[in-house]
This record gives sequence, structure tokens and C-alpha cells, in this order.
Amino acid sequence: MTNFIGLSDFFMQHPLIVLTLLAHVLADFQLQSQKMADLKVRHLKVLIRHLALVFLPLLILAVFLPAYSLFFALVWISHAVIDLLKYRLNALVVRQRWHKAAFLLDQFLHTVFILLFYFLLLGGKANLPNWLTERYQLFQALLFLALTGKPVNILFKLFFSKYQAGDNHEETIAGAGAMIGILERLMMGLSLIFGQFTSIGLVFTAKSIARYNKISESQSFAEYYLIGSLFSMISVLLVYALLYW
Repeated sequence: MTNFIGLSDFFMQHPLIVLTLLAHVLADFQLQSQKMADLKVRHLKVLIRHLALVFLPLLILAVFLPAYSLFFALVWISHAVIDLLKYRLNALVVRQRWHKAAFLLDQFLHTVFILLFYFLLLGGKANLPNWLTERYQLFQALLFLALTGKPVNILFKLFFSKYQAGDNHEETIAGAGAMIGILERLMMGLSLIFGQFTSIGLVFTAKSIARYNKISESQSFAEYYLIGSLFSMISVLLVYALLYW
């Protein structure tokens, strides 16, 4: 299979970047509730709790890889500085309605500083223990699944919530739609990892059957459903291409 702009080889040659990105995604998304994400830009105490969560996975990495403790410390400090800037600039972001740009810039800066410290501090080389390099595929898969989980939900909500069908009077469980999306992409991701490509079609078939009545009765819901399904599929394929091709 042809490499997708050579990034799969890059990540394979630099597994410490994969581990650090995984720690970042877990701390900034999986370990962070939506309530904390909303409040950390307005309340300093909540921001401090968030930074403690960011510190936790980096601390675990530092325990297992003490030679790179300074690198992990700098990654945490950069994360803290970026989030403190967001906290200070939140009023401007709200006033100018820059939420989308702020989210994208925030994640871009976190990623850039991880790469920057890696190459400046370590010279782009990390002599990792064999037990870790031998498990690279595991960490690669975990990063893939983590990226296609909650981060995609947040991106979809930011950029496509305006297409959500209104006048929905049917009972539904709060957060069920988001969880369905995560599980849908989890199934797609596992299908890609294990080469079971036909299983992807079954995921969308099952989802369509469950929503058939609403799809057939509401044009607006059908369009929103299609947008969500296509966005899920595209996001999983793009992340898969980024990490595996």
C-alpha cells in the first residue's frame, strides 16, 4: 500500500511521538468531561484540575521512561501555557465567536510543541526500550481509536450542529447520539485494523435500520443523519491513512 505522505513511516521511526500524542489525546479529550472543557476557560480552579489530568499520563510515561522526563515536563508546561492563554482570552473568543478557530488553534499548538520539543531537545532520536518498541502497533492502534472517538464528536458538534434537525419531540437519552457515534467509529476502526473491511457496511446498515422510521419521516433528520455518517466515515479513513499508510 502506498504511503500517505510518508507519515506512517515517520511515526514508526518516532514511537515516542505516538506515545506523547496518545497521552495528550487521552488527557484533553477522554479524561476531560464536556463540563470541565466548558468551565476551564472561565474558572481557574477548573483549569488547574484539568492541568492535573494532563500531568497524570505524562507522569506515567516519565516513570517508565525516566530518561525523557525533561521532555514530558516541557510538554506539560507548554500545555499549561496554551491553556492559560485560552483562559485569559476567553472573553475575546466569546465576543468574536471564535470558538472553532480557538479549538483548532489550541490543538495545533499542542501538537506543534510536542514535535518542537522532541526535535530540539532529543534531536529527533529516542532510544526506547525493546519492550516498548515491540509494542508499537498497540500504541498506534490506541492512538488511532482515541483520535476517532471523542475528538471527532467535538469537531462534528462545532462545525455541523447547525444542520441538526429541530422539533424533535421523541424521547431520547442524553448523550446517546454521541456514544453511538463513538461506538460506530470504534467498530469501523477495529474493522480497518483487522482488515475486515466488509464489516464497515454492517455498522451503517445496523445504524440505518435503527433510525429507519425517523429517516423516512423527516427529510431534515435524514440529511443530518447522512452528514453525520459521512463525517464519521471520512474522519476514520483520514486518521487511518495518517497512521497506517
